[in-house]
Amino acid sequence: MKKMTAKRLKSMAENLGADLCGIAPVERFKDAPQGFRPTDIFSGTRSVVVLAKRFPEGAFYSASPVPYTFASETILHEVFRLTCRLSLDLQDAGVIAVPIPSEPYEYWDEGAKEGKGILSLKHAGYMAGLGVIGKNTLLTNDVFGNRITLGAMLLDQALDEDPVARYTFCSGKCSLCIDHCPGKALDGSRVIQKNCREKSIVTTEKGYTLETCHACRGNCPGGKEIGGIA
Repeated sequence: MKKMTAKRLKSMAENLGADLCGIAPVERFKDAPQGFRPTDIFSGTRSVVVLAKRFPEGAFYSASPVPYTFASETILHEVFRLTCRLSLDLQDAGVIAVPIPSEPYEYWDEGAKEGKGILSLKHAGYMAGLGVIGKNTLLTNDVFGNRITLGAMLLDQALDEDPVARYTFCSGKCSLCIDHCPGKALDGSRVIQKNCREKSIVTTEKGYTLETCHACRGNCPGGKEIGGIA
């Protein structure tokens, strides 16, 4: 059986539709909160693979929340499919690959309306070299901006790692994401989920859930995809 390498894995991910793929050694996660480390999920983890797909720029131009909600749900499920499919292909290649989605949550604080995935994908993305986390708390890539949706896998094999990104998008004076947040949910280092949820999610009379706010993404000067129309 052909040996799994970082190059081979990334080629497999690209062929399945991934726009980004990065690899981090499990040692980079030693300071993650207890209970949310890769080894808390799979004790045999040696590498963390993070995948991303692009988010369509046109959704940000609609006065209606429907196009953005549609794009968000569609891309999320494409990432689910991609992550599961790649984990199966790796299994066929003799690699244990535990798929890690962004949801559902196990941790939920009802009072604070705060949920946590079993692994923070934005922090995993940072550790795998896919981008940096700005004042809006979003992972931002130097090509696709914050127009990305993430998935991950935990592997039982050590693969060549990607360097952590060293660029930045947040100048010391920029506070556009904080200033434009209608829920005052940002302070430059964290997001108050309750404030965010109250302003960004509504349920219609028919029962549809709509995502009504993306100010933290749309107002970031470095958030747009390079070459995009925003």
